[in-house]
Amino acid sequence: MKKKISIDQLRPDMYVADLNCDWIPHHNYQKEGRIPDQATVDEIRRRGITEVYIDPARGLDTDDAIPATEVERHNQQALDKAAQLKPDSQLRVSAEEEMHKAGKLHNEAKNLVSNVLRDVKTGKAIDIEAFDTLADGMVDSVLRNHNALACLGRIRQKDNYLLEHSVNLAVLMGIFARDMTLDRDTMHQAVLGAMLHDIGKVLVPDEVLHKPGKLSDDEFAVMRKHVIYSKELLQQTPGIKPLTINVAAQHHERIDGSGYPLGLQGCDICREGKMVAIADVYDAITADRVYHKGMAPTAALKKLLEWSGSHLEEALVHRFIRSMGIYPVGSLVKLRSDRLAVVIEASETDQRLPIVKVIYHAAKARYLPVEILDLSRPTVQDEIVQAVDPARWHIRLNDFLN
Repeated sequence: MKKKISIDQLRPDMYVADLNCDWIPHHNYQKEGRIPDQATVDEIRRRGITEVYIDPARGLDTDDAIPATEVERHNQQALDKAAQLKPDSQLRVSAEEEMHKAGKLHNEAKNLVSNVLRDVKTGKAIDIEAFDTLADGMVDSVLRNHNALACLGRIRQKDNYLLEHSVNLAVLMGIFARDMTLDRDTMHQAVLGAMLHDIGKVLVPDEVLHKPGKLSDDEFAVMRKHVIYSKELLQQTPGIKPLTINVAAQHHERIDGSGYPLGLQGCDICREGKMVAIADVYDAITADRVYHKGMAPTAALKKLLEWSGSHLEEALVHRFIRSMGIYPVGSLVKLRSDRLAVVIEASETDQRLPIVKVIYHAAKARYLPVEILDLSRPTVQDEIVQAVDPARWHIRLNDFLN
């Protein structure tokens, strides 16, 4: 059985089963293996990693280790506690009504980000007016019904990560800012900063940015410079406000000082910088990439809770979960009836009772005629048992999210 220990307990001849470091952006560290010497322990500590999982069956054990089952129980309790925060009922239209407008916005965002990535690489200036117009449209959509853009954000292609991550982070920041009841201008700046946060990656050499294998320490240092490049590019763009620049410049900072590029701590990071760090980690760990299998959304929320208080701001993690729901849009869930369903809209009364699209029968291993269920209605005699991994049933969620 795997166990979690602090970095202070790690010593040679232990077997690391998981470095537990997905909160570190762009890392591709080898996540498991036997610890050969103290120098390796020191290197892991230097990376900012504070807790790891060991496998006592393959290496040394320690009496103070916490069984992974206990960690999962604690994470579930924390998620249940976060679920007690009531959703913020502000929807103006149905998700179905909003989907057409949201679809146009989502496509415009992908086209605009794609164009600016190309233009900046060739030395052209950022057309901030176009981004301002788009950010306004995204804020409007989120305020009308955030579920539409949230649903579209779950439709991903693993070989187009940079583009889709920028757009989806903007969506997540809009949803997060809505729940935080930030004023309209602050929402706008947060969405804009999220959309442009990775613009500096176009100045990272392709052999580093697109390297399929493990980055060397020198290459990783080059990759980290993209944040500095993003900040400089935005500072050179007339009309961009300081908050937008801060969102882009601080999305890899961590409250314990383990982030980059400045190693800022606590109150040195602005509120929106802490918010975008949470949304960025969530989107990164739920996305399928060439070298990374994305987590299910609910599992990712539990990891955010596990990393909160040290790397991520705990109170803001709880607010992020409230904004997303404990079963975020795009999650696959198992119902008491043994049917599987995709969450398509968060409930406005109870996080545990979203609107779902029933698609599959787990026990009979066959697809079902699609049925929409609002689990909050008293007449619906079914409920969610747990979130599940679609890969177990070979289900392509993209086919059911449009």
